[in-house]
Amino acid sequence: MVEALDRVSQSGGMVSFDGRKRSYGFPSKQHINMDRDLWMALPQFRLSPAAGALFTHLVGTHDVAGQVHGTQKDLAVTLEVSQGAVSKALKQLDGHNLAWPARKKVIQLNPLASYRFRSDKHHALLRSMSGELENRTITIPKGRRQS
Repeated sequence: MVEALDRVSQSGGMVSFDGRKRSYGFPSKQHINMDRDLWMALPQFRLSPAAGALFTHLVGTHDVAGQVHGTQKDLAVTLEVSQGAVSKALKQLDGHNLAWPARKKVIQLNPLASYRFRSDKHHALLRSMSGELENRTITIPKGRRQS
């Protein structure tokens, strides 16, 4: 089953193991994994709308190194916000260790937050970034108790 999903994630198409159930497909040929606990806790981070949009964009467009290339101006055009909003959003994501500026025109997405489907590439990236990731722990904020 895992091999079939891996094959479909790379070339697109559908896979079904039981005709009575709906098929699981990857229409875009680019399946993304995101940690379920992090996904469910995203509201607790209280990200600004621009930071939420930027994070979603980074999750959907990063390369095999977990990076998105381009200027903040390019991102501002894509997200339909000001360049200042992108800068503030990136600072917010950086404060939570979700993503940070890696170098000029490159944003690094924390591979512990999200990655493309192939786990062997993910594990290799985690190994190569292990030193940096020790200082980039993602801590889910405690939610405020509602009465």
